[in-house]
Amino acid sequence: MNENLRQRKTDFAKYLHEELLKKPPYWWQQSTAEFILTKDVGDTKNDHFHYSEETIIKFDFKRALNSSALFFAINLLLMFYIWFKGNAHDINLWIMVVVLMGVIAYPLLQRSNKDVIIQLNREGFFIKTMEHAVSWDHLAASYIKKDNSGESTRHYLIMVYYDELKDEFVKTEHYVDGLDMPYETIALYIEYWKIRTGNTTTVV
Repeated sequence: MNENLRQRKTDFAKYLHEELLKKPPYWWQQSTAEFILTKDVGDTKNDHFHYSEETIIKFDFKRALNSSALFFAINLLLMFYIWFKGNAHDINLWIMVVVLMGVIAYPLLQRSNKDVIIQLNREGFFIKTMEHAVSWDHLAASYIKKDNSGESTRHYLIMVYYDELKDEFVKTEHYVDGLDMPYETIALYIEYWKIRTGNTTTVV
């Protein structure tokens, strides 16, 4: 990596950090998002870490299946209720049950849920929302975004990197709740690979 790109990365990372941490000018414009550097998130989570030649993160099918078990049980109870009430020949009720079962099962059976969501190795990093893998040398900054706008906090991984074809810095963002690795451990692995590949970009 040439010195010019290294300096551009450093300058852009500092600018981005200042922008993300900037507070709204008025008290009623309270931000619902919190941005934390992956190195600060990763420092809080050091268990379940295993050294390997590649880190693969996918959709947590087992946990999603467990979460859906309650809805399957409700549908089964509904089926028994229909049978007990003597409405077994009511086609509309059975259609409703089938539709509910389909709504629950469809997200679990999508092909995209079986694909690699995040891939980290010596050559670079890849996130499903990206067109191709990117070298660690081109990474300018990485954050975990905590979105507090809903009833529960949602977590997103943000990777900002230099795109050689566009000659500009690009941001990719992906929702990381529901994956087979918690967001803290994802942040820890990102820092591990940054260190292992010599990515020394820091934000002051």
